[in-house]
Amino acid sequence: MKDTIDRLAGALAGLAPETALVLGSGLGGLVDEVEDAVRIAYADLPGFPRSGVTGHAGQIVAGRLAGTPVLMLAGRAHYYEHGDAAVMRSALEVLAGIGITRLILTNAAGSLESHMGPGSVMLITDHINFSGSNPLFG
Repeated sequence: MKDTIDRLAGALAGLAPETALVLGSGLGGLVDEVEDAVRIAYADLPGFPRSGVTGHAGQIVAGRLAGTPVLMLAGRAHYYEHGDAAVMRSALEVLAGIGITRLILTNAAGSLESHMGPGSVMLITDHINFSGSNPLFG
């Protein structure tokens, strides 16, 4: 883990973002808004989890967004790809290791509310858990 943290910190060349965003499906294009972008492929970071989902670029993009230092994960590994609920743990530990203190997770989601059309931004405060850890669903 230390090797991965050191490699990422070195690649950031002094940039010290405190905020990271994990970009879900549909938000990958946000990396194009990052100024002075530094791009690091997940494959270049030992032990960093990779996604096989189309549209997930598999890279870290760091720089400034609206003047604020940020780090973005363009794509992420998923439970259904790896069969491991902790698949992103190492990535999150690396982020903490370089000084990230705020994490914003995004994903594509739907709603049954008629006023929430496609492309709406929403805050999810609860979800239905069908992952097997809910005693009602085995």
